Amino acid sequence: MRIPIKRVSRVCWQSVLVVALLMTQVAAVSGGTRDTLFHATEALVTKAKEKRANLYAPETFGDAMEAYQDALEDFEDQKDLKGIKEDLAEARELLNSAMEVCRSAEVLFEVVMKARDDARSIEALKYSLETMVEAEETFQRAIRKHEDGDLDDARNYAAEAELLFRKGELITIKKSLLGRTRKKVFQYQDMGRRNKAPKTLAKAVTLLTRAEKALEKSRYGNAKAAQLVKEADYEMAHTESVHKRVLKLEEAEFTFEDVIIDMEKQLLKIGDSLGAELKFDSGVSGAVWQLLDLIQGVKAQSDAKEREIAALNTKIKTLEASVGRLSKLEQDLLARKVAAEEALKRQKEAERLRQLKLKRIRETFARGEGKVLMDGDNMIIRLNGLSFPSGKSEIGYQYFGLLAKVRDTFKEFPKCSVVIEGHTDSLGSDKVNKQLSKSRADAVRHYLIANSSVTQERISAVGYGEAKPVASNESAEGRANNRRIDVVIIPDRG
Repeated sequence: MRIPIKRVSRVCWQSVLVVALLMTQVAAVSGGTRDTLFHATEALVTKAKEKRANLYAPETFGDAMEAYQDALEDFEDQKDLKGIKEDLAEARELLNSAMEVCRSAEVLFEVVMKARDDARSIEALKYSLETMVEAEETFQRAIRKHEDGDLDDARNYAAEAELLFRKGELITIKKSLLGRTRKKVFQYQDMGRRNKAPKTLAKAVTLLTRAEKALEKSRYGNAKAAQLVKEADYEMAHTESVHKRVLKLEEAEFTFEDVIIDMEKQLLKIGDSLGAELKFDSGVSGAVWQLLDLIQGVKAQSDAKEREIAALNTKIKTLEASVGRLSKLEQDLLARKVAAEEALKRQKEAERLRQLKLKRIRETFARGEGKVLMDGDNMIIRLNGLSFPSGKSEIGYQYFGLLAKVRDTFKEFPKCSVVIEGHTDSLGSDKVNKQLSKSRADAVRHYLIANSSVTQERISAVGYGEAKPVASNESAEGRANNRRIDVVIIPDRG
């Protein structure tokens, strides 16, 4: 049997579309599976790294990462999910074990880690490489012993590593901190009598000697030693400055008078900045006392301002304490005021949304189709555009579109209840009118049940006949307005 070419082409294209759709779905599922499978394990990896598991538990952490890598490679090779899940479970178990080791290691190695960080902070590797390498190897032995559960050996190796780190730190301080200053000292000592600042140099030498003794006395006394070295370095800079200045004075053949005049000039600059006219008729010391008096006055003003600020701070604290002692009633009133304002905001927002919804629904119905009215919280859709043949209750197909708009309105009121009200004019007997209005309301009810999401338990129909007119029955126009269907939507109060 021959298959038409057009049919073969159509079948091929359908097959291509199906395959493409399946590939898209597989890719989406694969992406979702990747996140689902690996998220928990990757979060643990990040947490373990933050705990420095690679340092404190290298073997356990390494095994965990190996299991994780196996799972990742198997997933990329699209292997069986069961094996991937087993590898990930093993990785998580190992990561948890590694973090447990870290918690114990942080306590056990706190002191040696401090020594290690101190030595590294001053670049001990640069000045004492051999000692630092030995210290690091010893520390690694301590870590391995701890990870294996041998706490005694771990403590012993940690103590030995701490001593080595401190030794490396000491060597570095001597070479880096003392080296430069010691070099300058030797330079000026070699000058002998040619050094024009021997007294300043002597101060630097004394400070340097004290620093060296402080370093030798205690491996933990490095902060004090460093401060002494800084002071010695300052005195060496001072020595160099005095030496050069004296040389210039000698070369320029300055007299003592020239030196005194130069000193007075420097003091005058200070006096000008303070707004004082210095006098030197009592010598330089007299001007210095003038400056000291001025400085004391400025200090006194500063102290007065500080006292004023302190008094203001005390007042502020007193006021804060007063605020803190507000009565319970005042606090409750404040809380109620805030709650009332929030409730009013919510009420205004609810009313705004209600008006927007009302406007939106009113715009749904064209002129002549129906009016949208409000009766409290209930909404009434008065279907002026829906009419029935005289004495009949069948709905014409031309009104299905209008009823579809009513049906769509129900979506604005989830779980609402609906009452279909039928009304007639005053022509005819009351009994007939009531029965006819009920039949027409039932017809609308059945249509809406069949075509909307409102269940029959939540939609009812009632016929009022001529009992509830909205216009005078004395005119044809009034009677036309009275012949109507009202759809009453009652919002869910829950």
